[in-house]
Amino acid sequence: MLRLHHHPMSPYGRKVWTAMVHRGDSFDSAEIELGVGALQAPEFKAISPFGKMPVLETEDGPIIESTSIIEWLEARGPRVLLPEDRRGAWAARHFDRLADLYLVAPMSTLWWEPKSEAAKETASVAATAWQIFARQLEVRPFVAGDRFTLGDLAAAIATDYLERLGVPPPPPIAEWKARCFAVPAMAATLDAALRYVEPTLARRAASLD
Repeated sequence: MLRLHHHPMSPYGRKVWTAMVHRGDSFDSAEIELGVGALQAPEFKAISPFGKMPVLETEDGPIIESTSIIEWLEARGPRVLLPEDRRGAWAARHFDRLADLYLVAPMSTLWWEPKSEAAKETASVAATAWQIFARQLEVRPFVAGDRFTLGDLAAAIATDYLERLGVPPPPPIAEWKARCFAVPAMAATLDAALRYVEPTLARRAASLD
């Protein structure tokens, strides 16, 4: 049985969790408790040496890094989040990397280090990334074509978080985000994440007053 170590609020953890729900994978969900040193516990670092999540325990051993986990699942089958055609697969992988580097990363900085110099660049970095996504979405509902793929996954999660942090997306991106969250797995994992997101954002706002 696959075992996923993650937290519902983590964008990278949600990326894998949502992917597995969407794919219909059978797995045990091991929710990591935050703020108690669980990521640095020896038993956790035995499967995730850098003390980071998510990590998926598999018959091939533990796998770290969200995209690597999803690639492993897709190679194992069935292939759900990576299109079979070359162009579609390239688009899904390309926009996944853009999302992790230019939406998730700056969003995380704004979330956890709101007063840092890097956080001041979040809106402009996100705006540039959204422009690239918007061009791709001009003639297709999702970045790799007619269906939701890996290329939409992390970007939609990060866009939702950015909006909650006061960085709203432009209309074409907002419309695409709505399509993404109409996917049942996206809606379900968002509902679970909000139990943590909403109180965390409230504490964050209070600390900035």
